[in-house]
Amino acid sequence: MARRANPALVGGFVMVALALALATTLYFGTGTYGDNWYRFHIYFKGSAAGLQVGAPVVLKGVRIGQVSSVQVGFYPEDEDFIVPVEIEIDGNKILWSDTLIAGESQQDPLQKLINLGLRARLDMQSLVTGQLRVDLGFYPDTEVVLRGRERNGLEIPAIPSTLDELIDAVQSFPIERLAASSLRVIEGLDRLINSPRLTEILDGASATVTDARAAIGALRARTDPAADKLLLVLDQLQQLVERGQVAVDSANLLFDSVGGDARTLLRNLNSGLQPALASMRQAAGSAQSAFKAADSAFRSTNELIGSESPLRHELLTLMRNLTDAARSLRIMSDYLERHPDALLRGKR
Repeated sequence: MARRANPALVGGFVMVALALALATTLYFGTGTYGDNWYRFHIYFKGSAAGLQVGAPVVLKGVRIGQVSSVQVGFYPEDEDFIVPVEIEIDGNKILWSDTLIAGESQQDPLQKLINLGLRARLDMQSLVTGQLRVDLGFYPDTEVVLRGRERNGLEIPAIPSTLDELIDAVQSFPIERLAASSLRVIEGLDRLINSPRLTEILDGASATVTDARAAIGALRARTDPAADKLLLVLDQLQQLVERGQVAVDSANLLFDSVGGDARTLLRNLNSGLQPALASMRQAAGSAQSAFKAADSAFRSTNELIGSESPLRHELLTLMRNLTDAARSLRIMSDYLERHPDALLRGKR
């Protein structure tokens, strides 16, 4: 006959089991595992395909925990299905600052981190398998969205993943409008290429080139009178130089004939300088005539060249130099007329 179990012993085992179950529930339901493990909740709006229980939780490339739960639920306030994800973080993997953990509860340092930009997003764990992981990082410019459904308040805001952002960008890209615009451009090019007007335009361009060549030839022909006037100016300038040389030769002859008495020297100098001064005045008059001819030639040339042409600048410089030379000759002749002895004594 089998031995009957002691009801008191069985009841004791049942009570111990219930106590252990209650203790386990209270222990893990507080949101922490002792002093080093922490449990947080994240709510993702996008697809969580590839995210599995046990997937790593990474902060700055360092694995600090794992995913403990993945669910899906409908939230009326969002009018959409949301993916609640529960993660477990090993506190021994993180070195906390004393100023950060100086709060009375876990919510205080977590809120400080959220204010600094702590966010959670889904990232690709493996391109081959397509598995995802939870990536924690700091994105201070993103919006903080908290569901506030957790009793312990340990919730980390979620932001869209890189894949979700890419999908949204592709979906918002106006592909149909771009295709329609491209089609219109192609049709327009086809009409242009096959249009009879294109041949007429090309023929007109050829005629324009021919007319331009003829105009250039006419322009070259019109520059001959201007060139003749410039040669005339150069000839008159050469005559001016020769007359100046005659004046200098006359002065040299005067110096050779000077001798004896100073008064006789001055009289001879005065009488000898008169022809030289007259020659200088005549040379100055010729220079003025040359300037007028040069000015006329410049005006003719100015009609053929642009305002920024190097030739025009050179002509302007030549005119200024010639004007200065004529002014110097006139001043010199006036000075010698008033001081005929300056050739002997030099300028005082």
